[in-house]
Amino acid sequence: DQIEAELDFVEHLAESGLVVARPLTSGGERVVELRRLATGEGRSWGVMFERLEGRHYEYYSPDIDRPLFRLWGETMGRLHNGSVLFAPKGCRRRPDWRDDEVAGCSRRSVPTDEESLAAREELVTWLSQCRCEASHYGMVHGDFERTNFLLRDGAIGLFDFDDSCHHWFVWDMACALWVFRKNATRGERSRFLGWFLEGYSSVRDPDVERLEFFTEFVRLRSVALLLHRLRNRERFGGELDREWADQTRAWLRSSWSW
Repeated sequence: DQIEAELDFVEHLAESGLVVARPLTSGGERVVELRRLATGEGRSWGVMFERLEGRHYEYYSPDIDRPLFRLWGETMGRLHNGSVLFAPKGCRRRPDWRDDEVAGCSRRSVPTDEESLAAREELVTWLSQCRCEASHYGMVHGDFERTNFLLRDGAIGLFDFDDSCHHWFVWDMACALWVFRKNATRGERSRFLGWFLEGYSSVRDPDVERLEFFTEFVRLRSVALLLHRLRNRERFGGELDREWADQTRAWLRSSWSW
């Protein structure tokens, strides 16, 4: 149901005019194929998507300028316009952010003495108390960052919706621009967000109230990714990841702001 709910959203966005990687039908005329694994190993589901053409933008290159961020913001605004009109089909509904393992900052399998849990409690409690307006809350991509879209002929082609959930639209912005929290100066970050909002505002009104707390959304994104790695230590193990975790904890202790 969760996979099919994701695909329902992808098809809805495609029909609204966004360039997205649409699912393909298998030889068995199914979109989702079930594969049973060896005895005792459970089962898995598979979906094949069409290939999008294009390229990723490059860091530290002429790509990092107003046209990229305006296009990025405009495309996200169009996605959120589609989200407002999207109606889940029956029980096929993606989770609200609180119930999503990543966006909800699940504590499952995280050591109780993990330092970032204090920030997690503060930020999740704050966000849980925010009002939900239909115009600024709905299905989000959840990971609209560099590796999940391609540039081609002045347009963005988008894919990888497996982090989609119901959330404030500002969360999508924070996830998209999160990478610039460290590799850009404060002045650059201000320009990047400003350019992004120029594009977004060209197709829909942004959530001005929540944008006042953009720093908090970016911090929550860092907590979410840190806890995700801790929950999946075997997959994310290694010296480099431990170093990244320590750097993230130190960054969360700082007085950083966007």
